[in-house]
This record gives sequence, C-alpha cells and structure tokens, in this order.
Amino acid sequence: MIIPSKYENLNKNILVIGSEIINLLKNQSFNIENLYQKIKKKKNINFDTYYDTLTFLWLSEIIDKSEFQIYLKK
Repeated sequence: MIIPSKYENLNKNILVIGSEIINLLKNQSFNIENLYQKIKKKKNINFDTYYDTLTFLWLSEIIDKSEFQIYLKK
C-alpha cells in the first residue's frame, strides 16, 4: 500500500524508496540490477518492494527504461 500507516516502517515505504531512487537517477542512469544493489545497501529492501517502487515511478511517468537501463524522464 502506498499510503503509510502508523504501524508501517517508513524506511521501507514505496514513497521513501522512490525518493531515494530519484536522487540516484538525478546523476546518472543505472542498470536495473545495479540500482537494486545500491538501494538494497541503503534501505535493505526485498526484490518485490523494489519492483513495486519501479512500477509506481514508471506509472507516474517519473522514470523510463530502455533495454535494461533506467533513467529519469525529462
């Protein structure tokens, strides 16, 4: 769920992880796997949460992909 509840760990919320991904993508584009490894080191999330976050950002038209690269939309 995107809306945080008072019982949820906010560090693992999709919106918080999404902001981390956006901050990383401001500097350069990343390979899907490399981006996951960087986020996992920072936030210790699982693969499902990572893909849910990428899906949310893509549906919001914030990020785009080309082959296996992810980058911010301009």
